[in-house]
Amino acid sequence: MNIIKIKGLIVLIMAVGLMSLLGLIVVDEFMVAAEHDAELDQNIVELLQMSITGIIGLVAGFVGASKE
Repeated sequence: MNIIKIKGLIVLIMAVGLMSLLGLIVVDEFMVAAEHDAELDQNIVELLQMSITGIIGLVAGFVGASKE
């Protein structure tokens, strides 16, 4: 198996895993906010924004580095 394919698989697993974890956190926060009739915590929104930016950077770095 080519090393680029292995790196691509690792990046894919990291991105999908992080998005799944973020989805779980956001769904949990929405459920808690709905249960208590409260607003969504702004820290969760900031976490989501920073994490998505990080995922985009991770994938962009991989794509940029794999071009020859």
